[in-house]
Amino acid sequence: MLCLTCQRVRPALSRTDYTADRARLIVLRGLCTCGGLAAPAPVTAPARTWRPGGVRKHVVPRNDTPRP
Repeated sequence: MLCLTCQRVRPALSRTDYTADRARLIVLRGLCTCGGLAAPAPVTAPARTWRPGGVRKHVVPRNDTPRP
């Protein structure tokens, strides 16, 4: 929970990290902002907001007949 460089409280990685003990330590020691040897944040994939195949609302029919 403490930064190895500045001995302050590292930023929380998840909501479950927020506890009364953590808040007390932040008041006593401060919050780390040095970016030292703190554990890196987990890499997550971006949220998918589109569906595979796509959804078209306005489709213009394609005319595949050859022109004379």
